[in-house]
Amino acid sequence: MSQVRIYDSDPTVLAAFQGSNIQLVIGLLNSELDDIGASYASASAWVASKILPYVNSTNIFAIGVGNEVLTGFTNASSLLVPAMNNIYNALTANNLQSIKVSSPCSMELLAQSYLPSSGKFSSNYSDIPVLLEFLTRTSSPYMVNVYPWKAYTAQRDAISLDYALFYPNAGVFDSGASYTYTNLFDAQVDAVHAALTKANHSDLVVVVSETGWPTAGDTGEAGASIQNAQTYNANLVKRVMSNTGTPARPGAMLNVFLYELYNENLNVGPASQRNFGLFNPDSTPVYAINFGGSNSGGNGYGYGRRSWCIAKQGISETALQISIDFACGMGNVNCTAIQPNGTCFLPDTRYSHASYAMNQVYVNSFNGTSACNFQGAARITTTDPSYGSCVYPASTISYSGSHMSTRRFSSAQQLYQLFFLLFAIICWAYTGAEL
Repeated sequence: MSQVRIYDSDPTVLAAFQGSNIQLVIGLLNSELDDIGASYASASAWVASKILPYVNSTNIFAIGVGNEVLTGFTNASSLLVPAMNNIYNALTANNLQSIKVSSPCSMELLAQSYLPSSGKFSSNYSDIPVLLEFLTRTSSPYMVNVYPWKAYTAQRDAISLDYALFYPNAGVFDSGASYTYTNLFDAQVDAVHAALTKANHSDLVVVVSETGWPTAGDTGEAGASIQNAQTYNANLVKRVMSNTGTPARPGAMLNVFLYELYNENLNVGPASQRNFGLFNPDSTPVYAINFGGSNSGGNGYGYGRRSWCIAKQGISETALQISIDFACGMGNVNCTAIQPNGTCFLPDTRYSHASYAMNQVYVNSFNGTSACNFQGAARITTTDPSYGSCVYPASTISYSGSHMSTRRFSSAQQLYQLFFLLFAIICWAYTGAEL
């Protein structure tokens, strides 16, 4: 059954799902916690206006009370579980206790997540025990937002990109449990399982309420690129649909919500926050993705062999500068890394700067090998040209020898796949102003 998570209870959005049989996780906003947590009457009124009009025609699976409240909205943390209790009691009063009540949490609640078997909750958050007790009492899942990209960009010296993107790698051996982890997603999920076990709540089902990878980011937000996002999401789908569970929970079904459907062009903060979507605000696709769980490459992982575009040796300084100017003048190319003080500024040579700029064009294009030409000044390599803190994002478009292919899907095709998969995806409800 397909699932969609929405972050509020917009009646227009809820009405659109009537009769669809798509399972919904409906959000109660952080800003609503004060009233709902302090007053059962407010919770009852919320259920009466937001849930009851749709419950007979809409498949409501759960209510997500707030989002990362304990770590990001701490002034209301003491009201989180009271709000969840009030919502649950209001549902029960209407014989709707089958609707689960949970609250998506951040991985930051864990004091330790490496190695996975060492996972444990931080003692800095006094509301964790009462939250877990509520979830156990009401048979609701523990919802957690899992982002391997955040861990990778914060610890590139310790975490390989292959490990974060589900590519073949040497893996990480967890001596505490005698498991070998071949990807960071599994490791993070099992760290949560370990934390729940140590807190005496191993019975709780873990739902990954958010995961994804940004297509663009600011300087310092390593790995944010269209191709890495495409690769992560395609390999994630394949991983989830394999139905093999995680090393600590073999065979257990993974319930995962992909963040997110649309880019949030009006969001504040780092550029990555505006670039997690599969679609632009005008509904044009940001990139193509195979949601069928199969691949188009030859290595069995997502979108094929990794490759990069760099400058050929022996190209004149003039030709290299023309390539730099052309590449960095494109609207979807970020060349800040080769500016003074940038992570790829040194060595300060035209060859090095041209290679980085060429690769930026290549990984942000769907034109295959033709994107790596630059009037004959560029070539494709399968050897990672990254060095030190300078990271070259890889293209993972299906690559075989001298041939490169791309796959495009129309908006209609992608939407069809999004809503009729055995996979969960988050939908953000845009207002007219945001469009």
